[in-house]
Amino acid sequence: MKRSSRIAAVAATSVTVVLVLLAALPLFFSDRIAQRVQAEVNRNVNARVSWRHAGLSFFRSFPDLSLTLDDLTIAGVGRFQNDTLALMPHLRVALDLGSVLRSMTGNAQLVIRAVQLDRPRLALITLEDGAVNWDIAKKLETAPAQSKTSFAVSLRRLEIDHASILFDNRQSRLRAKLAGYDQSLSGDFSQDRVTLRSRGSVDTASVVFAGVPYLTRAKLTLTADVNADFVAKTYAFANTELALNDLKLGVTGSAKAIGKRLGLDVAFKAPSTSFRSILSLVPLVYAHDFDKVQTAGTIAVDGRVKGAYGDGAFPSFAINAKVNDAAFKYADLPLAARSIVLDLSLTNPGGSADSTVARVDRFRVVVGRNPIEARMSMRTPVSDPEVDVRVAGTLDLTDLRRTIKLEGIDELTGTVVANAAVRTRMSSVQKKQYDRVAASGDVDVKDLTVKGKALPHPLTIRNASLALAPERAQLRTFAGTIGSSDIQASGSLDNLFAFVFRDDTLRGRATVRSNHFDLNEWKSSDSDLEVIPVPPRIDLTLDATVSELSYDKLTMSDAHGRLRLRDQRATLEGFQVAALGGRIGVDGFYETTHLDKPTFDVALKMTRVDIPSAFNALVSVQKLAPAAKFATGSVTTDMHVTGGLGKDMMPLFPSLNGGGTLETSKLGMRGFPVLKRIADKTRLQFLEDPTFETLEATFTIGNGRLSVQPFDVKLGGATMKVAGSNGLDQSLDYLVDLRVPRAMAGGAANQALAALVSQAGKARVDLEASPEIPLAIQVSGTVMNPSVKANVGTLATSAASTVTKAVEKTLTAKVSAEATRMVQVAEQQAASIRQEAQTLADTVKAKGYAQADSLVARAGNNPLLKVAAKPAGDRLRREADDKAAKIVREADQRAETVLAAARERAGKLGSEK
Repeated sequence: MKRSSRIAAVAATSVTVVLVLLAALPLFFSDRIAQRVQAEVNRNVNARVSWRHAGLSFFRSFPDLSLTLDDLTIAGVGRFQNDTLALMPHLRVALDLGSVLRSMTGNAQLVIRAVQLDRPRLALITLEDGAVNWDIAKKLETAPAQSKTSFAVSLRRLEIDHASILFDNRQSRLRAKLAGYDQSLSGDFSQDRVTLRSRGSVDTASVVFAGVPYLTRAKLTLTADVNADFVAKTYAFANTELALNDLKLGVTGSAKAIGKRLGLDVAFKAPSTSFRSILSLVPLVYAHDFDKVQTAGTIAVDGRVKGAYGDGAFPSFAINAKVNDAAFKYADLPLAARSIVLDLSLTNPGGSADSTVARVDRFRVVVGRNPIEARMSMRTPVSDPEVDVRVAGTLDLTDLRRTIKLEGIDELTGTVVANAAVRTRMSSVQKKQYDRVAASGDVDVKDLTVKGKALPHPLTIRNASLALAPERAQLRTFAGTIGSSDIQASGSLDNLFAFVFRDDTLRGRATVRSNHFDLNEWKSSDSDLEVIPVPPRIDLTLDATVSELSYDKLTMSDAHGRLRLRDQRATLEGFQVAALGGRIGVDGFYETTHLDKPTFDVALKMTRVDIPSAFNALVSVQKLAPAAKFATGSVTTDMHVTGGLGKDMMPLFPSLNGGGTLETSKLGMRGFPVLKRIADKTRLQFLEDPTFETLEATFTIGNGRLSVQPFDVKLGGATMKVAGSNGLDQSLDYLVDLRVPRAMAGGAANQALAALVSQAGKARVDLEASPEIPLAIQVSGTVMNPSVKANVGTLATSAASTVTKAVEKTLTAKVSAEATRMVQVAEQQAASIRQEAQTLADTVKAKGYAQADSLVARAGNNPLLKVAAKPAGDRLRREADDKAAKIVREADQRAETVLAAARERAGKLGSEK
């Protein structure tokens, strides 16, 4: 027993020593290997590569040594300096232990056995000129024999876990996103010839080419055995299957590396002819109980890719998909979609992605009793897309809901009737060559109702009609409701086709009217507050009139103005509304160029607004003018404010900067703690609840404070000069120069003033003989708990003068800067008005000239028709010139009105410095 115990003890000790050595040995190697890795990166990689920590371990890849780089980042340089190529939490490399030991005694290469990428995020970008951000290998000038690397690759395993990859080829206008990508690749890479086993899957894959989505959030899997010949650089596919959702494709063929190009000869075909497989590529159907969908009909899917790819080369390909007399039906829904026909092809003869031709020669489906038919083709998708699209049919939305499961939709009724056709090149639209654009037809909506969780509020459309024309898509009528708000609208969308197919800017104009619009229904709950983004590639102008507008505690009427959505900025121009007992005017913008830091810049004019109503309804008044809680009367203010917004779309008050002027009428202060404290200090009872006939002041906002420039106010026979500031924290810092006639002071006040006069020192005799008592009152503390200090005589004069000059010096600079800013904002608005008018004028003129040219062209070689067409054409051109000139002239007048108003406000602000 003792011998056995000793043996067990020795064994346990030996195992412990081995484990300790296995844990400790990497500590001796880690710094040196990390240095070798960094040196190799610096020598071979033209990018910024960094990691937070490098560590070694025996246990993760035993008997190999595991090198882990944590928080690895690869960022571009030069043209890609603002792009990140790769981010990954962990990169693990298994190193052959023997090569590690040999490298410690010499310059032997480290042999890599396996690589694992943990949750990498890759962004692979190709610019318009073909430059790529992943070409980061340095071109070494030394001879091969002199440029031996520190590492040798003898891979047996490559693993990628849950990767996210973006392919953004701006040259061919191909964009693909892969999320949840897992890949396992095994085989002995040290052999000249080997069979590699590849197993890969993607949770969601989306592909968009030339603005057209070809794959949307599809699940993808790929299994392949690849016979690799590393000497000949050829790779032949065997037992290879690609699955897109339920569509499985058998793949055969090979690839060969030829310099910087990849030679491809690959064919694929769907072994199944079941319609169910291709139906799985329709996201709306695949997302809901697809396993319960019954299908009928046959399909045929096949394709081939052949030729070189890369370094300016593009292979030929042909992809075909046909569906014949198919149908599908959910087991628990009453109707089937039937008589489905599809004939789709994608072809390219090779040489350029721009040679791709996409065709849908026929598409047909019957929903309920109504057929829907369409056809489409696109050529030269990269350089100048040429599209030919036609859609015709009637869709009964009640039948649609009885055919397809629509998540979050509880009620869907109404009809959509479409009969529209478009044939054009994008260049013709962009150059406004509308005689080369064929666009016609209508889309009409009748009695539509949508209710459910998918929409924030129920939507109804009594009727809507959209007409297509070469120049624009015209919204002839729209009448409906969103929630409790009614909407009537008409307008037009320009550049619609270029927006859809070329990612160009969508331009448009609309007139919107509403009898009642409730903005409260669009407020987010506290749990899901977020910034509302203004989308890019939008240039829309909305002229809005709302009879009654509700927001928070505000009920407004007679609201009208212009809203511009452009350059990720929402701009209000000439917005006017009756509210709070007066009128409010707003000009300014809200911008989301940086979505995490939205900003605003607003000129606000309030005329004869009821002060108590404004305080109760507006958080900004509560924050910046807390004294308004105790005020009655009305106020007129003209101000300009800039700042940032929080995720709740409320101003970040410490960020505010601006200023303006205000004027009150019959301003009553009831129970204001500051005046009550002054009255208690001086025994001047008329200060407790005073009413001021008028009050005019200039103020600035900055550094979390509202600062008031010195202003005068009368109260009976008494006069006051007030200056100072209050903060967002309710703190006060004011000085009041108060001059009180002795006749206004009662007995108690005279006693209190006499006590103050007795402290006036040498000036006491003059003060006792004076008909008025000058008081310097310093106010500090907070609005609800103020602190008041009062002095008299020369001290008052000196203090008032000193504080007044200090305040005036600070505020003069702020007011001057604010006046300049007002004018600059107005100049930007004026320039925007003129630019918009010039664009419209150019459109009108081009249309008139095109009509004139068309009239002359139709005359042909007929001399009589030519004689008649020339003066008619000249008349059309003159009319177009007159209309264009009128548009520009009226815009100049509007722009000058905006500038004049801003200069007047700035002048008024400056004159009160």
